[in-house]
Amino acid sequence: MELITVINQVIASTMDRILRILSTAWGWAGTFVAFAGTWVVSWLGVTREMCLYLVFAAIVMDLAWGIASSVKRKIFTLSIGFTKTGVKLAVYLSILTMAAIAEKVMADDWSLLFRLTSAVLTVAEAVSICGHILIVKPDTPVIRLLWKVLRSEIARKMGVEVADIEEFINQNKNGDNKDH
Repeated sequence: MELITVINQVIASTMDRILRILSTAWGWAGTFVAFAGTWVVSWLGVTREMCLYLVFAAIVMDLAWGIASSVKRKIFTLSIGFTKTGVKLAVYLSILTMAAIAEKVMADDWSLLFRLTSAVLTVAEAVSICGHILIVKPDTPVIRLLWKVLRSEIARKMGVEVADIEEFINQNKNGDNKDH
């Protein structure tokens, strides 16, 4: 797979996930919680630095759960996963750099735009992480609450239609894992 193709996929996936997040009440609620979380982590140190750690931790967790879901599906995607993680780090760092520059132009001491951008990126990763968790362990009760939001995310990760996801989850919940 060419690097340009991977970069395009990561950017398209990130933009799609952000648009889906901001189009639902759950997405706005999650963004609000993550935004509030940026205030909490800022007590630990410099706000921008702590927000970067938060986004970085979300990316690493997504990689770990992505590897786990690949193992569950019996496919090898380790090299692609690391490549996408590297590209995702570059894309997210670029987005956060633009937010920091825009913020510096407006006022140096706000950190509001940077926090909001960090919150949206963290929630985008959280959606991806939850999708991986449902692939690995479909009967996770808390994440099942977000089922409507996560169906398209799981379908995208597995390369199947959204309509087929319900069947996959039910098969794996019952332990009947014939074709996956």
